Amino acid sequence: MVALQKIIDYLFLPFSTFSSIYGLAFATLLVTAFALFIYKCTSSQDGIKKARERIKAHFVEVWLFIDDPILILKAQAGIFSQGVRYFTYALIPLAIMILPVLIFLVNCEYRYHYRPFQPGEVFLLKMRPSEDVVQLENAVNLKLSPGLELTAPPLRLQDKDENGKEFREIDYRLKVNEKGNHTVKLLVSGQEQIDLRVFADALRNTRLNPVESARFSSTFLHPGLGSLKPGSGIEKIEVQYPVAYIGFLGWKAYWIWPFLIFMFIFAFALKPLIRVEF
Repeated sequence: MVALQKIIDYLFLPFSTFSSIYGLAFATLLVTAFALFIYKCTSSQDGIKKARERIKAHFVEVWLFIDDPILILKAQAGIFSQGVRYFTYALIPLAIMILPVLIFLVNCEYRYHYRPFQPGEVFLLKMRPSEDVVQLENAVNLKLSPGLELTAPPLRLQDKDENGKEFREIDYRLKVNEKGNHTVKLLVSGQEQIDLRVFADALRNTRLNPVESARFSSTFLHPGLGSLKPGSGIEKIEVQYPVAYIGFLGWKAYWIWPFLIFMFIFAFALKPLIRVEF
């Protein structure tokens, strides 16, 4: 998983000095071209074309026989049956492409929905220790690089997650004093477990890692290069990065909306080049 994340990082590297919209357009182009190629290779292109043409023919029937309820019902039944057939042809391509496309979308989320900190900003670092860590007061400590400052005593609390499971958490309020990519060393029972990177001067399109986790499912959804290992004494770490928006057509947008617009444009632009029916 780490190797895959590094490959994706290298793909975005040429866009590090450009506006985020260019990196997002590039990502959308890759995802769209990949999806169309998979769709062409794994779907029944002849069946899709025939189903689409029959749907059009049934719509014409509805328009031609607008005064005949029986023929309209037959045409509507034909539209429904051909629509089900059309959808069935797309199931196999969707099953094949969903995982790699999801990986790319997760990467886009952490490149374009968050931004690095600015000097003077205060944020929370949340850490959940493992169940085997008993004494939170003395077992867990931080070592901060010079650009970071602890502005309040750690807050130790106990709560329940969305599944009703109880967990313990330690919240640290930190302040960024200067630009740079800083590190937070977490020590559990005196042993250094991880160097957590905190970005305060990152290049554009940099993938920020708000969450580090020892669970594979969480690691997949929150990609990081320094993921926690089981037995480290730390279950999860979260850095609350500020939310960012992309400038698109004169307005600030959540990245998914420009992504969808680009996707439709690229899909119809690449359709004759890849020679795919959809």
